[in-house]
Amino acid sequence: MKIAIVGGGPAGLFFARLIKRSRPDAEVRVFEQNPRDATYGFGVVLAGTARDRLREVDPETLDRLAPAMTFSGSQKIGLNGDSLILTYPGSSGAIARLTLLQILGRLCDEVGVEVVHDRRIAGAADLDGYDLIVGADGANSVIRTIWPEAFPVRSHQLGNRFAWYGVDRALKPNALMFRYHRGGCFIAHYYTYADGLSTFVAECDALTWESCGLDRMTDARRKALIEEIYADVLDGGRLLENKSVWRRFDARIAERWTDGRAVLIGDALRVAHFSIGSGTRLAMDDAVALHDALIEGGPVARALDRYVAARRPVRDLFTDATARSYDWYEGVRQAMQTDLVSFVHDFLTRTGRVDDDRLKAYAPEFYARHIAPRRAQDAGLELTA
Repeated sequence: MKIAIVGGGPAGLFFARLIKRSRPDAEVRVFEQNPRDATYGFGVVLAGTARDRLREVDPETLDRLAPAMTFSGSQKIGLNGDSLILTYPGSSGAIARLTLLQILGRLCDEVGVEVVHDRRIAGAADLDGYDLIVGADGANSVIRTIWPEAFPVRSHQLGNRFAWYGVDRALKPNALMFRYHRGGCFIAHYYTYADGLSTFVAECDALTWESCGLDRMTDARRKALIEEIYADVLDGGRLLENKSVWRRFDARIAERWTDGRAVLIGDALRVAHFSIGSGTRLAMDDAVALHDALIEGGPVARALDRYVAARRPVRDLFTDATARSYDWYEGVRQAMQTDLVSFVHDFLTRTGRVDDDRLKAYAPEFYARHIAPRRAQDAGLELTA
């Protein structure tokens, strides 16, 4: 069996390793358009549930990744100068994206996967002769471009603007800081992913983009503005750039998952929004589901049908949660007009996947200290009314 994987990100490399390990006789080749040891972005996160899944599927990969990860079980949420820290029962593990790719690349080499860098697939002819073609090439998927009728895309562009930066120091704890500045609403999402390094996502709502003049600024001036607004957070640190362009998020969803011998996984299938923080997990879980469907045997088309049947329900749940999350951020100006505890509660329950009963387990200290007393007071008022 000949398998071509287009895209050398986490999804493509992990799938390549899994399928080659299970099918040593298969010819597995990964085509990556970027040079070796090059990537865009800074750190990525694998939460505890993602690592648990990885431990079940491929403990060796987790053993290689874990020493390079930075772990945190807490998060600060700030609103207009006030803040509180949430403590979670589990922990999130962050790792430099480049380190993640390098480790996965070595693991692929060890099982005999051929990873070809500096190679951009230009058309269908480049993939002739392959029994399976896996599109793991992200939001701007070449596979979707080559076969647009097979993989039509539904797209929805959001109003908020954002840019990904790095920071040349460890910002602890991980945090979300919501601030008014000169009438504008700004958000900083940041987390440490290595010694002395953090990821920093800056965001503003659509009204802020124009009313604070960001629409007339250069990207360099926008960076300087964020450094000014969050000078206390950065504490003398610099925002680092790596394709750090301000843009609107394009929520792209492929209407079809498969066509003949071709299949999509990861962001090529559905783009994950950074407010959910599950992009890497979803991509790698897609890889696992595709692998599991294929090793059952039978014709490729039938295996791809099994993949869709197993994976679509999970993806649909996350797609709905993602839409609820980014819609909440789109209306952040209104959400910020309340007290800190109400704001944090609204934030934690924004996707509809966490109600108060689940919040007890998800953020137990926050629930016990802030929400339970309010619920008890409300119940007492109802009894006396």
